[in-house]
Amino acid sequence: MNVIQRPGAVELAADMPDYIIDTDSTITFAVQFNGQTILSEEYVPDAAYQVRVRKLGRFCAKALWGVWPSGNTTYQQRVSGTFSFIVNGEKDTDTYVLFSRFISKKSASAPGVLSPISEKVTRPDVSEYASFCLTSGQNISATITDLSGQVESKTLYTHVGDKSVCTLDVSYARLKELFEKDFNSATVGGLMLHVDRTAYAEKYIFRFLNMFDVPETVCAVGSMVLKGSDDSETGYMWGIERKFVVNPSDEYTVNSGAILLQADYKFWHDFVGAQQVQILVDGTWYDIVITANNFERDFRKNVLKTVEFSFRFADPDNNRVL
Repeated sequence: MNVIQRPGAVELAADMPDYIIDTDSTITFAVQFNGQTILSEEYVPDAAYQVRVRKLGRFCAKALWGVWPSGNTTYQQRVSGTFSFIVNGEKDTDTYVLFSRFISKKSASAPGVLSPISEKVTRPDVSEYASFCLTSGQNISATITDLSGQVESKTLYTHVGDKSVCTLDVSYARLKELFEKDFNSATVGGLMLHVDRTAYAEKYIFRFLNMFDVPETVCAVGSMVLKGSDDSETGYMWGIERKFVVNPSDEYTVNSGAILLQADYKFWHDFVGAQQVQILVDGTWYDIVITANNFERDFRKNVLKTVEFSFRFADPDNNRVL
């Protein structure tokens, strides 16, 4: 038996290579995580005398998940972890796996900011989050360009402890407090933030778990239209039809408003396909489900078309908060 190909020391789940083992007999293959065996199977070699364990990263990702942020620093303890691969009862290798839902161009050993984009537009009153995979002693610095054009840098966060993913609050308000001044743009650990000070009639703020299952915020500055719908149960009482179970199923259609960067399209594309999404209403986050979207991007023409999507509240009891 000979292992021809195995995962590296650090891998993004969606990018993890197949396990390829050269053997002429049946082998056992197991995966351990947090001291428990989560997979144990037997494999028979194919006609080329090889065993290939495909999409192993997808399997590992099922044991990982991200959480919503809380405070300036949120430790994402379950969005990454070390998996042990056992062949014929003996450990072959350990791999530190970072959750990823889709293949990306990032390097697993130095992924930088865990986001599909490296620059985005932010607003002074909108929360922003950025997540990084950090080792002990590694720090994240913030650099701003103030209103007079001066550039200034400070350390935003220094990691202590085991290697893990950390979600940092990088909102305008926090950076303004750190530098004690207004600014036009900022760079935090490789993520560039452009400040949009335009006065919009209305802003609708959403947050979602992106393709790396870490939180990000998106702000729609266009319109929101409510289309009422009703799935209530009715019946007759004393010859009169009435509702017995009130179940509104209203749907909201949101327009993104102005798209200012080509990078925004990657960001919005990740958002409309997100598994978990929330909307901010009067200071409280509510779970929603994106039911449809009208996403169109022209790769050849520099035309910044708006994005439209529809959503409904995940909990019908929240149908009257808007």
